[in-house]
Amino acid sequence: MQNLQQENRQRGKSALKMGGISVQEHNIVIPGISLCQKWGKIRIFHSTIVALGEPKYIRFLFNPEKRGLVVQACARKEAECFRVPKYNPENWEFKISSVPMLRMIWKTCEWDTEKTYRLTGICHSEYNLVEFDMKQATVLTVEEF
Repeated sequence: MQNLQQENRQRGKSALKMGGISVQEHNIVIPGISLCQKWGKIRIFHSTIVALGEPKYIRFLFNPEKRGLVVQACARKEAECFRVPKYNPENWEFKISSVPMLRMIWKTCEWDTEKTYRLTGICHSEYNLVEFDMKQATVLTVEEF
């Protein structure tokens, strides 16, 4: 029994490293992103894009008072939107470079500039967005990013 629990725990960690968890029998998708100021990158997990209905574009909304970050689906190219790459299961990756935004987030959240952070989000389908509570961020190791 203990070996099975350890194996399941390892699978869960591995799935998170690969961009989220999707349990098809229960249709559960855990959206996620990771942020690294040192490299100036925001990595959007595919689970986040799936939760948003696989839009062509996304944008970020940041609320410093609540320490909240939102990824919102956009139907068309608008100001400050990012095009979502077409999904390829072999090498899909969605990284965004936004040094000014990351500096603002790090300053607001008082995070360590040498560390990378992962956030899991809650999808609000009615608003076409995934909400991330920056107060719930977890620190990643270099290998995980």
